[in-house]
Amino acid sequence: MVLTSLNFFATHAAVDIWAVLLSVMLTGFGAIFFSRSNSELGIDDTTDYIKEALQFRRSGQSRLDLISFIQERQSHRNQPAVENDHEKLQRTRLLKKLSKGKELEAQLALLREGTTVDIHERWRMQVNNHSFHPFCEKVVEVRIEPNRKRFSVIIDFAEFSETQLKDETTVLRFNRQVYDFLQSTNAEAFLKPYAPFFESYFLLCRAKRMNEENSEIFYPFMKAGLLVSELRRLEGFYFNPRKLSEIASIAFNHGAPV
Repeated sequence: MVLTSLNFFATHAAVDIWAVLLSVMLTGFGAIFFSRSNSELGIDDTTDYIKEALQFRRSGQSRLDLISFIQERQSHRNQPAVENDHEKLQRTRLLKKLSKGKELEAQLALLREGTTVDIHERWRMQVNNHSFHPFCEKVVEVRIEPNRKRFSVIIDFAEFSETQLKDETTVLRFNRQVYDFLQSTNAEAFLKPYAPFFESYFLLCRAKRMNEENSEIFYPFMKAGLLVSELRRLEGFYFNPRKLSEIASIAFNHGAPV
């Protein structure tokens, strides 16, 4: 340190030396003045304010970090519950599927024995998932009769009356819908397991009429029987509704009971 100072004084001009000494003296006087005048100039208050602000920022950040930690821990706690609910839903679906499978096996066993089986409940479940034809929601009975080798359906048409069924245009339009319904039913996937037990479709259509007691009842206005093989032969081709009686056994009497 001494050698450095001697070297400085030996190599610099007197003006530079006096400038450095004056700067050091002024700096010292300034430091003494500020240290003695902190309270008068408010420097202590400003310093405290800055310290408190920095401390508040740190504490605020700590609170944010704590909140984030709590939320993350809560999400981890809730995650197993969500997974359990999902597993419970999956288990419920699996049980329903197994139940349907057992019901189907029971029905097929009865059909093999030659017993008539009512599958209307299963039909309704399929209609709720997708209605493949407007007639589907009107179906009130679906049975498979293995001894007669036929698939029997009863449909109620509340919108029809005897008067309407005398109109030729209405009947032609209805015949078209009957044919389309049988074709779409024959192509329905959920009925495939029952296919070995029937070779024809039997359709009973009912409309409303007034009885002797002046109350509305459903009565049969059409009976139609059609072979599965005939539906397969005509599949994919245009069908003229006027020819329904040529491919099917039809009982229809212009709206009168049959």
